[in-house]
Amino acid sequence: MKKTAAAIASAFVIAFSAVTAFASGAIADHSGTSMEGIAIGTEELGSSVKQYTDIFESAGEQYGVDPNLLAAICMQESSGRNLSYREDGSEYPAWGIMQIEKSLENSFAAFGLKTTGEEWTLEDRLDPSKAVPFAAHLISNMLIKYDCDYMKTVQAYNFGETVLNRIIEAVGDDWLSERANAKNYADNWSYDTYGDAEYIEHVFRYYHNDIPYVGAKVRLNGTLIDFDDQFPVIEDGRTLIPIRALSEELGADVEWNGDYYRAEIEMNGIEIILPINSTTAYVDGEPTELDVPAQIRNGRTMVPIRFIMEEFDVSVDWDDDTRTVLIEE
Repeated sequence: MKKTAAAIASAFVIAFSAVTAFASGAIADHSGTSMEGIAIGTEELGSSVKQYTDIFESAGEQYGVDPNLLAAICMQESSGRNLSYREDGSEYPAWGIMQIEKSLENSFAAFGLKTTGEEWTLEDRLDPSKAVPFAAHLISNMLIKYDCDYMKTVQAYNFGETVLNRIIEAVGDDWLSERANAKNYADNWSYDTYGDAEYIEHVFRYYHNDIPYVGAKVRLNGTLIDFDDQFPVIEDGRTLIPIRALSEELGADVEWNGDYYRAEIEMNGIEIILPINSTTAYVDGEPTELDVPAQIRNGRTMVPIRFIMEEFDVSVDWDDDTRTVLIEE
């Protein structure tokens, strides 16, 4: 169980208008490797995958990953089936709908311990409610590492980061054509091929804009912020942004006052108090009306970021094309 102090890992709410889904066939916040020539949405998702829509949506919201991408990866990996089938039609255990490999056993167990208080075993890969959030967590981490390059992120889901990074380091911008030689970059690999050299193409053929994507990214002075276990989401035209990493970057002090059920933020000698579920905030003791009240979401305190940043004299902007909050000190 998370301690009460975990509420300090607050989130901000930004009053920006924003769409809640990608334009057809587009990855709004993609940057880096060109997607020219990549066919998107040319094949349909199977009904076995669509049954997990709610899980894709929930995991995507928490970890800042487009749920449609999770569904496309699921379709490519397993067609939504937890089990594999022999030629005679008999079934045998596989790696679950997201095909989480045994090499991830330790990180899978650690993720379970962190999120549920229990270490997950390889058998838990067959539970979609566990496998999908873990996959979203992996993809979220890779999006940060690859600076929102979805091409690299998707291929890394198949190759693993180590092999893909070696390819990129060796050939740079020609890494796409070098995927066919991935076996040369893997340690102690005795097979003729390694992974799926066209994994990107195979995944994006199943990408459809069917599940509402409510995620948003945050860049502080141009750098993507990693929010770990609760990423920004857009809700009712407002972007909710976790504050733990951001407050550390900005040097703000954030405290949770359980006695008065409120968040208290101090920076540059200015103190802001935000009582939960109240549209009245207090700046150095003076009451100020808010468009959006502070609130609790998934154990996190949510406060309006535009109001906060303006009070602290920090520039805040919104890039609607890439669904990104831009903060400049």
